[in-house]
Amino acid sequence: MRSVEFDYEIPGIMYRKFPERSRQMLQRILRFIEPSVGETTVDVGTGAGFLAFGLAEKVGKEVKVIGFDVSKSAIEQARLRLARKSHYLMLEFRVSDVYAISLEDDFADVVCCKSLIAGLEYRQKAVREMTRVAKPDGRVIAVEPGDLVGFPGQIKRAFYKTASATPLNERNLRNSFQRAGLRSIEIDTREPPITSNVATFEWTANNLFGEHGLWNLAVEGGVEEDKVRLFHRELVRKIKTVGLRFGTRMIFCKGFKP
Repeated sequence: MRSVEFDYEIPGIMYRKFPERSRQMLQRILRFIEPSVGETTVDVGTGAGFLAFGLAEKVGKEVKVIGFDVSKSAIEQARLRLARKSHYLMLEFRVSDVYAISLEDDFADVVCCKSLIAGLEYRQKAVREMTRVAKPDGRVIAVEPGDLVGFPGQIKRAFYKTASATPLNERNLRNSFQRAGLRSIEIDTREPPITSNVATFEWTANNLFGEHGLWNLAVEGGVEEDKVRLFHRELVRKIKTVGLRFGTRMIFCKGFKP
């Protein structure tokens, strides 16, 4: 049941290309988490520390913010970023599996993750482990990608087939939190923005869905190449004429440990 180690690269091109969108997403996540000064915080599946650095800005220097990831290369890159930011005395990064977080029970005021649970085979086990690490009255928070928005059903089905993933929705994420024993569960969602910019659409489809891009994944999933090209042309036409809401719907879920 261990997560798979993978080569990880900080998606710097993403943040350089859409810096304002990245800042907006981070601020929305932080508003939902509501980190306070003095709260010990754990970021599971931290990657290069996108969320962990934001949390460290909020909690003060007297407590710990710990970012965990199963990928050694991700943690190495997060540590390199940390080495260039010497004022983050509260922040550290460790290698650990989400199914067996290397912390004692009732450790943290906040245990959170971003874009982690949706990609796991054993989602319930991960939520239970995050709950174990939270203190009584502590918060467990997940911000996860839901269904693809704006793409034809055939493309979406092929994407999930090649990604070996089952789409996450509000109901099954809430159920996972309830089964883990969490209470007072809050759910919020964020729809992707509408765009009339074809370059943004093309970049997103080719960079945010793995190294092969969305269209290649659709072909691998069984959609004929001619049909994929037709879908692509139709979406580009729509973007140019009326705009298109496309991308990944985000689900924000928060629960409290009794």
